[in-house]
Amino acid sequence: MRKSVFITGAAQGIGLEIARRFAASNCFVGLYDINESGLSALESSGEFSDACFGSIDVTDKNSVSAALEHYSTRSGGQLHVLINNAGVLSGGAFHEISPEAHQMMIDVNVAGLTRVAQLAFPYLKATPDSVMVNLCSLSSVHGIPGLAVYSSSKFYVDGLTQALSLEWEPYDIRVSCVKPPVVNTSMGHAAASTLAGQGDPSMEADDVALAGERAASGRRVSYLLGMQGKIWSRLDKWLPEALARGLARRLTSG
Repeated sequence: MRKSVFITGAAQGIGLEIARRFAASNCFVGLYDINESGLSALESSGEFSDACFGSIDVTDKNSVSAALEHYSTRSGGQLHVLINNAGVLSGGAFHEISPEAHQMMIDVNVAGLTRVAQLAFPYLKATPDSVMVNLCSLSSVHGIPGLAVYSSSKFYVDGLTQALSLEWEPYDIRVSCVKPPVVNTSMGHAAASTLAGQGDPSMEADDVALAGERAASGRRVSYLLGMQGKIWSRLDKWLPEALARGLARRLTSG
């Protein structure tokens, strides 16, 4: 059976690479983003010969509902894979970032991801062996100074993933997340500039897309990417608090 894949934040970066991977696997891909000009350019490029494109603002319930309905009419009502990818990042000292920028990260990364998940639930439930893959981050291992709200938003994503992986299991819906380190995208470079040279982009967007594809077909709840991240995660769990804090400070400070 040909799989249907709905992707938020698909006009660029990780979302676009995920769309390319699934399209290459003969999936019917829906690319949705608030960046309408980027979507229009992709659609006119002819790169995706059999896909659909649409606008979505994950901060707006009506926009999310309309996007899912738009996709459903083109996918025959099927939603095999939901890629919850849309996200924003503002880095810098917590007290210097504007309240509006803090709020936007909460609105998109937390409330927006939650809204998409909840409104997509009926479509996932109606599709046998469906899966939701949330884009999380290595910054969910330990709170990152300079990325305090962004990092906190990814702790939320991790927690929601764990909870829904259990709650949605009776409905034959798998839930997973992918946790990359700093990625070579515009958002990744914004994070790297905040981390004073300790967070240089170490992974390409296509590497994350490959992990997203594996998460969609795998059975694990969490996919932590990069050897340093895997080691850090283990140490953070087992080290005494003072040592774990010191390690986080060393890994994320210049």
